[in-house]
Amino acid sequence: MMRIIRLSLFSKIGYGLFSAAIVIAACVGNARLHAALIVNDTWRDSDRTVQENGTDADADGDIESQWFINSPNVAITPGHFTITPPTSSQNWTTYFANDATPVTLANAGDKLTVKLVFTPSGVSSGNTSQTFPFAVVDTPGAARLTADGSPAAAAYAGYAMYTNFSSPLGNSNPYQLRERTAVNSTLLNSSGDWTALANGATTGNTGYASSTQYTMTWVMTRTAGPDSIGGNGDDGLLIDVTTAGGSLNAPGSFPHVTFTDPTPNTFSYDTFNVRPAASSSTATSFDLNQFQVDFSQVPEPASIVLLGLGGVAFAAKRRRAV
Repeated sequence: MMRIIRLSLFSKIGYGLFSAAIVIAACVGNARLHAALIVNDTWRDSDRTVQENGTDADADGDIESQWFINSPNVAITPGHFTITPPTSSQNWTTYFANDATPVTLANAGDKLTVKLVFTPSGVSSGNTSQTFPFAVVDTPGAARLTADGSPAAAAYAGYAMYTNFSSPLGNSNPYQLRERTAVNSTLLNSSGDWTALANGATTGNTGYASSTQYTMTWVMTRTAGPDSIGGNGDDGLLIDVTTAGGSLNAPGSFPHVTFTDPTPNTFSYDTFNVRPAASSSTATSFDLNQFQVDFSQVPEPASIVLLGLGGVAFAAKRRRAV
C-alpha cells in the first residue's frame, strides 16, 4: 500500500512539473509574437503633416508620421512623396514616437525595424563623399521640430549611416555605420560627431541608378551581453542595415552592414533623419514610396514566469478536481 501511495505522490509531482514545463514553454513561444506596427505610410491622403502614433486615426489605410523638411520643395500624391533637394544640403526628419514614449528595447529580443522605400532620379556620378547620411536616434524633447526646418544642436543618442550616393560608389567607406559620440551638436552635419563602427560596401562597385526603386531596412535588436547602462545584463545591441535594389554594390551582394555593439549609448529611439547633400552630388529628386516602423517586443522575463506559474496552478486545480 505504501508503495502505491508513493507512486501516486510521485505521479502528481511529475505531472505538475511536466505541466509547468509545457505552460512556461508555451508562454515563452507566445512572447515572441508580440509585435506592433507603429508607422506604415504611403501618403495615400497626399499629406505629410499628420502624426498618428500607431493608429490609423483618419481611417485612410495608412499609419502616418509627420515629416519636417528644410527648404521644402515637395509634391505628394498617393504612393509618392517626391522631394527635390536644393543646391545645398537638405534635412528630412520624422518622429515615429512621442518624446515621452520612445520605442525602447527593454529586454533581450526586443527589435526595432525602420524601412524606407524610395526611387531617385537624376543620380549624380563620380562624387567621392558620404553625401547621403541617415540616422535612427533619440531626440531630446526640447530639440524636436514643430515646423519645417533642420534639427537643432542637441545631445542626440543613437546611430547613423554615412553613405555615398553616386554611380559608381566613390567613397572609400561608401556604406559606413557610426555611433553618436558628440555631446551637443547638430544631428548629421558632421561625420566627426560619430565614431565609425563598420563598412558594408566596396568603393568602385555599382552605384545608384535613376528610376530604380531601393529599400533601406534598418534593424536593431537587443541581445544579451556585457552590462553597460541597463543594470540587467542584457546590454548588447545588434545593428543590421541594408539597402536593396537594382545592382547596387554588386550582383547578389547589396550594401549590408551588421555590427554588435556591447556598449550602446541608448536603447530608446524616436527619430528618423536623412540629410542628402546638394542635388549635384546625390540626385535631382527622391520619390519616397513607403516609410514603415515596426516594434517587436518580448515581455519581461518575470511576466513569462508568472504566466507559466498561473497556468500550472490552473492545471493543478483541474487535476485535484478530477
